[in-house]
Amino acid sequence: MELQSLHAKILAPFVTETIQTLHSMAGLSAHAGEGFPDSLEKFRFKGYAVAAETFGVIEGKVLMHHYVETALAIGNKVRANLLGIDEPETTITDDVGEALAEFGNTAIGLAMSQLAKADMPIKFKPPYFISSLDDMNSMLANVKEIISIPIHVDNVGRFYFNYLLHNKTGE
Repeated sequence: MELQSLHAKILAPFVTETIQTLHSMAGLSAHAGEGFPDSLEKFRFKGYAVAAETFGVIEGKVLMHHYVETALAIGNKVRANLLGIDEPETTITDDVGEALAEFGNTAIGLAMSQLAKADMPIKFKPPYFISSLDDMNSMLANVKEIISIPIHVDNVGRFYFNYLLHNKTGE
């Protein structure tokens, strides 16, 4: 599916900055897959997400949405690179959570800066973290359409950028 032009322009910096931040902060290589419309009825919380709400020309939320396994692998790599701690955790501890928070804040912050420089007609609230199903359920309120882009991380797995839109494309 070809993404609607404005959605693609908004999501592109998130994908680009995330791939670059994965490399610089975690030493991991990644590439993006094709964007696709996701089913609102089948959409499920994968275990860990960083969210940034959008307003202006498009109302919704951008999520960097991880399975627990990818969050753990990335968090351990970031933790090792930033703190020199090579002992990997098997669960998302406070240290791993802080490393993921640093990674997510960096990638999303850089993307939001790129969009601001490009004078995009969209604004963002500061990013925040979701680690429970209750938080995710509130995220889905008012969502009418979801666009997803997979990020494939070499030797780790994949996670997604999801754009939770409050209006259907074309409305």
